Amino acid sequence: MHAENQPSPFSTNSSHTTKTSEKTARTLTRYDIATAIMKRVPALSRREAQRIFECALQEIADALSKREECVKLHEFGTFVIRRKANRQGGNPPAKEGAPPRSRRTLNFRPSVGLKEKVEKGQAQAPRRKP
Repeated sequence: MHAENQPSPFSTNSSHTTKTSEKTARTLTRYDIATAIMKRVPALSRREAQRIFECALQEIADALSKREECVKLHEFGTFVIRRKANRQGGNPPAKEGAPPRSRRTLNFRPSVGLKEKVEKGQAQAPRRKP
């Protein structure tokens, strides 16, 4: 099916909208991103665009799960693994304690360019009156 016959993946009348206090927020999905890739590279089918996007996500996930400390995406941001210190777990009312454990968490640090783009987009967005 051609992209011309489909509604824009970034239109606001999608089923992926949720109400917030200030405006209607939209969730960008994998399908939306694959559609955008397909539009930017017309030689790709939607299935090929989805495969490319899924491969990119899988590479990031594989690198992080194989003990890589970070994954840097130039002009986008960095996914960083942080180690949390040992802490006592357990059930305080029962006075039972679990052995201390450390864990790893995933954090994302956006690039300066991405931060600026988000700020610029917020400044240009029309504000709704309450």
